[in-house]
Amino acid sequence: MIKPSSSINHFLNEVNNKIRLSDFIGQFVNLIEKGNSHVGKCPFHNEKTPSFNVNNDKSLFYCFGCKTGGNILNFITKYKNLSFLEAIDYISKYSGISYYIDEKKKPLNSDEKLIFQILKYTNDFFQLSLNNSKQVIKYLRERGLSNEEIKTFNLGFCPDEKYLINFLQEKGFDTEKIKKTDLLIKNKSNEYFGRFRNRITFPIFDFSNKLVGFGGRTIGVSKIKYINSQESVVFKKSQILFGLSQNVDYIRKEKEIFLVEGYMDVIRLFSFGIKNAVSSLGTTLSELQLRKLWNFSSLPYICFDGDEAGINASKKVALKVLKFLKPGKSLKFITIPGQADPDSFLEGKKKSDFTDLKNQSLDLSTVIWEIIKESITTDTPEFLASIDQKITSIIKSIDDSKVSAEYFRFLKAKKDGFIWNINKNQSISYKEKKAESVFENLNEKIFILMILLNNNYLSEFNEEIFEVKLSDEILKKEMKEILRAYTEKKNSFVLIVDSYKGKNPAFYHEMQELQKTHLDNLTIREKNKLFRQILNNLRLPVLLDERKSIQKEIIDEKNTEISNNLLKKYSRISEEIKIIQNKDIE
Repeated sequence: MIKPSSSINHFLNEVNNKIRLSDFIGQFVNLIEKGNSHVGKCPFHNEKTPSFNVNNDKSLFYCFGCKTGGNILNFITKYKNLSFLEAIDYISKYSGISYYIDEKKKPLNSDEKLIFQILKYTNDFFQLSLNNSKQVIKYLRERGLSNEEIKTFNLGFCPDEKYLINFLQEKGFDTEKIKKTDLLIKNKSNEYFGRFRNRITFPIFDFSNKLVGFGGRTIGVSKIKYINSQESVVFKKSQILFGLSQNVDYIRKEKEIFLVEGYMDVIRLFSFGIKNAVSSLGTTLSELQLRKLWNFSSLPYICFDGDEAGINASKKVALKVLKFLKPGKSLKFITIPGQADPDSFLEGKKKSDFTDLKNQSLDLSTVIWEIIKESITTDTPEFLASIDQKITSIIKSIDDSKVSAEYFRFLKAKKDGFIWNINKNQSISYKEKKAESVFENLNEKIFILMILLNNNYLSEFNEEIFEVKLSDEILKKEMKEILRAYTEKKNSFVLIVDSYKGKNPAFYHEMQELQKTHLDNLTIREKNKLFRQILNNLRLPVLLDERKSIQKEIIDEKNTEISNNLLKKYSRISEEIKIIQNKDIE
């Protein structure tokens, strides 16, 4: 795509809005996050101690060693020894933002300059009108807004359009110039009237912090509660996050950001001390808006309204964002109860109530699985088979191969568990069991199954296996028999799942199903890792109980020598617990 010519500063602003400088430079320099900056060894001179800094907020880099610094253009020009045009081309291809130079055209045309000037004066007029309207101020007070919110978000009020036109004419703008904005609308009678007449106004800023338009909320009776400025040469909805201009310092400080639907949601959250919310002016989310969110937080929260429309919009965002996922970048989803929006939800509540909702938010991967699961209207084989098609479609939509591979593993595991749940509930042998007990003692069952499939585990982990205490009485009995058989036969010990076919059909059936759903698709290395993890998980409660018992003995013991021995044993068990809890098993 070829964009109209524009200034290099405008191009770089767009690039900075879309990508993080640390991500770009991170292709060439190993950077480590440190506070608000990223630090690494300078690529322009030899150094042992990292002195090269990248600041995403300012979109600048600087080396305290060789004093080299600048923006993305300065970096790539020097690093790859490129000409100006070559560097522009490189950045353009990386960011997906096209640029070409036309010396005959000014960076900002006369219409754009005119619109920006009129919008600035119009905002001044709206704020002046609000200050002179006791009725509107009373309305805002009743909505729970204080002077702080009114001032921070530059709220205003638009009276009859004739007052606005008179004000702008006094500033030197004739009616024809005013008509070039969307402040006036032509009706069927070919007459102009004010777009925002009798509405509270919300000035809207783009990512470059320019005032580009307004939102308006009626205070009277109207079929349309909220309206926005129309798309124009300056107002581009995909390049706007309402509230970012006002909340940016809080967002940078918290490194956390909430995306909501409307202006009042942002402002209402602000009034409750949640000063890191922005709005996309609706439920759509562009790639540019998404990347802007990721510039501030690796895990933004989507918090649309709790009604059916808001829930469906959240699902659309979840599916749309898959294409752009990168390692360490995702979303979380907050569900507002009772079909409310954040504004109405907070009525009569406190900040902690919203924090509780945040703590219950869902991961993107969970939302994607729920979307797949909800599409299955019946559990017949034909519909269950379609799950794989849906998973394949999801995987193909993710551009990043690493993220795509992890999603495949996650969704495949979810599918296996889902089908196993259905099969088990339908099994005649388990009709009397409650649905919620399907995964009861799952670790213990897999533990026994893996020993039956690979008797060598009994030799390799002999001592640790004998220390395990199972909680399920039936499983405990089966494990006891396995260990007894192993102890008696040792080298000639052979026990397989099929040996239960006649003596315990229910156990045999469950082991077979478990093998299909949880083990058949694993490699030998993955199975060994899984067994080690389960063994540790089963041993951990035993070790914790033993440590607690020894602790009590130490307190009660008066004999110094015995106490010392108990302390050594306590330390040994504590170290073992620490290893189990922290070790990343290979």
